[in-house]
Order: sequence, then structure tokens, then C-alpha cells
Amino acid sequence: MQTIQVTDFELIAQGFEFVEGPRVSPEGDIWFADLTGKGVYRRRRGSDVEEMLPGRQWVGGILFDESGLVLCSGRGGIVALEAETGRTRSLVSSIEGQPVIAVNDMEGDGRGGFYAGTIDFVSALEKGEAPSPGQFFHMAASGEITVLRRDVYASNGIAASPCGKWLYHSETMRGIWRYPLAADGVPGDGELFIEIEDSDGLVVDAEGNLWVACWSTGRLLHYSPERICLKALRFPYPHIVSIDFGASDPSRLVISTGGNANVPQAGAVLELKVDVPGLPGPLTRLKGLEAGL
Repeated sequence: MQTIQVTDFELIAQGFEFVEGPRVSPEGDIWFADLTGKGVYRRRRGSDVEEMLPGRQWVGGILFDESGLVLCSGRGGIVALEAETGRTRSLVSSIEGQPVIAVNDMEGDGRGGFYAGTIDFVSALEKGEAPSPGQFFHMAASGEITVLRRDVYASNGIAASPCGKWLYHSETMRGIWRYPLAADGVPGDGELFIEIEDSDGLVVDAEGNLWVACWSTGRLLHYSPERICLKALRFPYPHIVSIDFGASDPSRLVISTGGNANVPQAGAVLELKVDVPGLPGPLTRLKGLEAGL
């Protein structure tokens, strides 16, 4: 399939190292993180970019809780952030009694909890070694954590189908997994649904199609539920990292990009108008957060 070079996008933010975890808040604000440059940021319409959580390293996922708190993954696990004060509290720092190296992408489960994956960024980014296997896990609204897989090379994007029957999970170096969802939202045994070596972030649109960010080849791929590649897009950035749809305008796809040693500071946030509106990720509703920090 021919790859189309895209030029008709809107530039939201630029000048970062490697932008991850873009997420549109219920108010329409765009949140994102600089994975290697550190920090969590917010861009309100008509305003400059604000740094909301300085120094937070390796943030690959951001979620919004109904309490108003913002969940940020990263080094050591997940923290809850109070945007007005900058105060944080640790939400997940260990799983099954073992300390978490880092958590990457996260996604709400539609029942108040969320899915997420751990990742060994210490080996990959600090030691230059192959990462140890990570865990794909679910945290219920009650706070109970269930490990779904223990053999994930690099856990990335997560999204559910509009019919509610399937959960998709991107594992870099392998591709997109598809898990059947039971009535209670617990995934069953998965299958490798689409093989893509550099799959990163992913979202699903209202027709059940998947958008997949491919970080090393710098492409954005669009797949039908039947695994047919409908479209391949390229942008003037070396890496396409993660994506999100927002409830305020689900016809606009938010895209994050990354730079490298040859093209530094190419981390940016873009918006692209798409034909089929997307499915925004659900808010969490975690027990104990309703009272704030």
C-alpha cells in the first residue's frame, strides 16, 4: 500500500524530545508528556503550554479520574496528580509485592478501573540492554490489581472495540493482541491479531477500525476490524509515538511524535481531522480518589 505524506494537520505543541501519552481532558485540554525529556504538560485552547508535573520521567500514559485527579504513569509506577496544586500521591508502586520499574500506556476499562502495562525502561534506556518481560495488568475501581500477562516485551497502546467484545493491546516487537472481553470486562486469552514490529500507541474509531502508531518507521496505519490495512500515513517527523481521541471533538485525532539523535527536539503534538470519529477513552472512578489528595 502506498504511504501518503500528510501536510494538513494542526501543530499543537513542539520542541520536545519524545512526546508520549497524549490525552484530551473532558474540558478539551490536551495533556502529554516528554518521555525522555521529563515532565507532564497541558495545552489549553488559546493558551501556551504549561508544565504540570516537572521532572516526572518515562510517562507513557495519562488518564483522567472522575474526581478531577490526573493519573500519570512513569518511573516507579503511577501517581495521581492534583492539577491545581501540583501535589501527587503514589497510586501503584508495586505489583504482587514487587516494585514496579515503570508503567507505560494506560486505558480506562469503562467500569471505573483501567488496564496498563509495566515496562523495563531501566534496561532499555539506561543500560542499553534488552528489557526484562513486563506485565499487562488490570486495576479495578476498588483498587484490586490482576495480572493478565507476564511476558510482554514492551507494553503500549490499549483500546476496546465499540461493541465491547474485544480489547486490543499493542506490544512493540510483536504487534497488536486481541483479547475477548467477558461481561465483567475481564479479558480472556488473547491472540496476536496483527503482526507489526514497531506498533506503539493505538486507538479505535466508531466503526471498529484501529489506528496504530508505528514508532520506528514513523507511520500511522489504519486497519479494519478484518485486519485489512486501509491507509498508511507519514508525517514530517521521524517517529510517530502515540494517539488519542477526545470527547470534545472525536473527529480530530491527536498524534504525538518523537525525535532522535539525528533529528533532536522533534517531539510534537499534532491534530488531524479524520472521516470516522473515534472512541475517546473512558474516565476512571477509583475508590479513595473521590476525596482528592
